Amino acid sequence: MSSLSRRNTILTVIALLVLAGLVHAFWPKAKKDEKGKQPVPVKVAQAQSQDYPLTLVTVGRVQASESVTLRARVDGQVKEVLMKEGSNVRTGDVLLTLDNAEFKTRLIQAEAVLARDEAQLANARTELARNEALKEKNYVSDDMLRASRTNVASLEATVKGDKAAVENAKLQLSYTVLRAPFDGRIGARLVFPGTAVKTNDTTLAVINRVHPVQVAFSVPEKFLGSLQPLRAGKKMPVLVSSDSDSSLQVNGFADFIDNTVDTTSGTIQVKATFTNSDDRLTPGAFVKVNLDLETLKDAVIIPAAALQQNGNDSSVYIVNAEKQAEIRKVVVRDSRDDIAAIASGLKAGETVITEGILRLTPGASVKILDASKDQPAASAAQGK
Repeated sequence: MSSLSRRNTILTVIALLVLAGLVHAFWPKAKKDEKGKQPVPVKVAQAQSQDYPLTLVTVGRVQASESVTLRARVDGQVKEVLMKEGSNVRTGDVLLTLDNAEFKTRLIQAEAVLARDEAQLANARTELARNEALKEKNYVSDDMLRASRTNVASLEATVKGDKAAVENAKLQLSYTVLRAPFDGRIGARLVFPGTAVKTNDTTLAVINRVHPVQVAFSVPEKFLGSLQPLRAGKKMPVLVSSDSDSSLQVNGFADFIDNTVDTTSGTIQVKATFTNSDDRLTPGAFVKVNLDLETLKDAVIIPAAALQQNGNDSSVYIVNAEKQAEIRKVVVRDSRDDIAAIASGLKAGETVITEGILRLTPGASVKILDASKDQPAASAAQGK
């Protein structure tokens, strides 16, 4: 073989080897690209237009509509405890009594002093009448008549003071009987027969009015405009629930707003009233509060699963007419539970992708799975 033929053979072999290497390098990528062009299976929902209640969700604390700590108004000793801890009481019910023997004695003494001074006053008036009759005949002097009148006036003042002493003794005696000031529920038992009590010091009982109860919560000052109905004397719907008790769902109305914003927290206190006829709400407990601030008319509603967050920006994938995924920036007005209200960037009737989003890129072809079985966004919103 000539040297020229040998060179051509070598060049041919080298060319074949290079070609084989190129095919080996690019064949997997070509197959991968071909695979990437396959439609991505997704699930979708249709954006719908409907009224949407804009709800503020926060935490509140249940409190009694009225609460009083009863203390002794006189020194003494507990004689009898008639209340049962944890029970309901009515206005005027006797809760406990103190030993009243000393106060009865004081009343008897005051009444005795009054009776004595009333007798002296009656005698002084008789004497005054006699002296006035004698004065007409000049049988008594002016000084004697004046002394009689002074004596009567002095005794009248004494009797008046005695009557006040009797009333005070009766009042002190009445303080030995402790009565419920309003309908409510008694707390834990704090005293027992024989317990010594001091005036305005010893706590005898705590009563809470639990029908109705209130829930107090704080609202950021940026929502003050939405709370104006409360200032006008109107009520706003409130729903309270509990993370620890899924069955707790109680409806009430916000009916109070404080007169100033707390400068340290930038919030204002609001209170809602609940009838609590089933005793589901207990004073002191924390609850989740949902306050309906306003209703967005004809809001665009989609499932919250369709939303994607990138920092402060939100976006969704929609399915265009070519069955391709198209990314769309949106502005979210509110998001709650499983739904979201879109302020701009999306129209009612457009189809948003709710599942399969992680495999999507803009312009990718999509294959809709079980579209007929997907729950519409509107039906989810209506159930809230």
